Amino acid sequence: GKKPLWGAESSPRRNAAIAMKWASLFEKEIPLDLLNDMEAQREACLKVISQKDDLIKEFQLVLKSKDEEYVKSLKRWAEDIDTLLGAMTEQFRGQQRQYELETEEIESVFRQERKELIDTNRVEMEMLMEKRRMMEQSHMEDRQKRIELNQEQLQRNRLKDSEEYTNLKIKLETEIQKLEQQLEVMRATYQLNTEKLEYNFRVLSERDVENSNTINQQKRKLARLQDNLSSLMAKYSKTDKQFRTENMELTDEYRRITEQFQDLQGKYRHFQLSDARKYDEVWGMKEEEVKRLLGTVLQADKIIHEQQLGLYWYPPNEEAVNAAFHEARMRARAVGKKKAAEQHAQTDTLEALVSDVNPEVRRMFLLLCDEAGFLVESKVKKLVDSAQGSEGEGIKIESILKALGVTGDKDIERLQRFFFNDDEQGEPELISPDQACLAIKQFLKELMAQHTTVATAFHTTAAADDDAERPSHEARDIWDLCTTVIAPKTFRVWGALETFMVRYNHILTQRSEVIEDIDKLQSQNNELKMLLNQYLGSRINQELYVPPTATISRLTNTN
Repeated sequence: GKKPLWGAESSPRRNAAIAMKWASLFEKEIPLDLLNDMEAQREACLKVISQKDDLIKEFQLVLKSKDEEYVKSLKRWAEDIDTLLGAMTEQFRGQQRQYELETEEIESVFRQERKELIDTNRVEMEMLMEKRRMMEQSHMEDRQKRIELNQEQLQRNRLKDSEEYTNLKIKLETEIQKLEQQLEVMRATYQLNTEKLEYNFRVLSERDVENSNTINQQKRKLARLQDNLSSLMAKYSKTDKQFRTENMELTDEYRRITEQFQDLQGKYRHFQLSDARKYDEVWGMKEEEVKRLLGTVLQADKIIHEQQLGLYWYPPNEEAVNAAFHEARMRARAVGKKKAAEQHAQTDTLEALVSDVNPEVRRMFLLLCDEAGFLVESKVKKLVDSAQGSEGEGIKIESILKALGVTGDKDIERLQRFFFNDDEQGEPELISPDQACLAIKQFLKELMAQHTTVATAFHTTAAADDDAERPSHEARDIWDLCTTVIAPKTFRVWGALETFMVRYNHILTQRSEVIEDIDKLQSQNNELKMLLNQYLGSRINQELYVPPTATISRLTNTN
């Protein structure tokens, strides 16, 4: 506590010492001395900052400890207040009943005394009114006398103020003469300061000439830099020609890579079949693991029902579980094959859409290339940069349409509705580039809403067909089955059992703490008994006039 207080008190002194040294820096004329003094000032400032940081950390530690003490005190006070409130409530109820009885007795006595007091006060009021009339008469006479005395005092004060005004006037005229003399002295001082300022002006004029020379030197340096710029521009032209040649070579390389990519697609289909086979193997391995976990969960449910709740446990249908796992595996395999076929078909469809379009759609595609370039992937951007004009433009348009989710002519027509507006003659007119991002956003909102509606209808129709063709237990998804092995009612039973077991554990813990407190009180009681017997058996009790044993026996007889 003393160290932070000492640091807080010494910090203003250090700041004042540093601030006083700044004025002396302006008087330094030698740059080396100025640099040394500034380094010293910087070190002093860093030292003050480090000390303040240490002081802040110490204050934070002290604040944290005080907060902990405060929280503990609040808890202790809350317990004391609860105990005190209980005792005050009982005491208040007892006193309230007693006060009600006493209040009734006091009111009866108060009514009798009030009647007697009213009669007595009526007689006293008549006497006081008579006395008041006599005092008013004497007060009027005294007031007349005071008025006469005040008029005489006012006349005396007027004469006295006149004399004081004359003396004050003489004194002020004397001070005016002194101030005029001081004004002459200040004028001489101002003349001297004017001469000093003229000298400083001449010095600044000479410095201005030196600055002009420096500007001329900088202009000559600028001319040299312009010559260097010309040489660098020549080097840039040479490098640009070299890079153009490399661009042509990279274009040929791109065409070769495109052919390799087509070969790679064939290999991809081969590996896709291999991956499907591996996926089936991994599915089987994970299926065994999931079944093992389900067995563990069912074993735990059996133990809880039979050992904790004392109920009979009904096991699930194993044939339904195995059938659901088999159906899920077949469904996942069919979805993978369908996704690969859709991806290949979508690629062919996008190439056909981009290659055969009318002029209006072409203008819309050019606007998308200019304003929606952020939708193109980084890998595609590298291909576009290395490809030639029309070919690179086609790749860029395909990437943008794929990012927007455009898959057919209907999507192109829907996109045109957002990118074309009718002019005054009723002809379609392309929107401005500033509105392109807003049109894309509106198109995506409508497309997402349509996909949501279609997906809902599809799931509803598929569920109806499955219910018509298969039993209900075979149409459930495998993950729904895994989550419903334990019924929601059983989960609620588990939760209620956990809650009551926690409460039972809490009660046992409280009983354990109370037993420990009782043991401590019994040990303290035994110690007090031993100490009391020691005091009662002491020899000093025989020397007392009234020994403690006599008091204890008398109290025992009284009780």
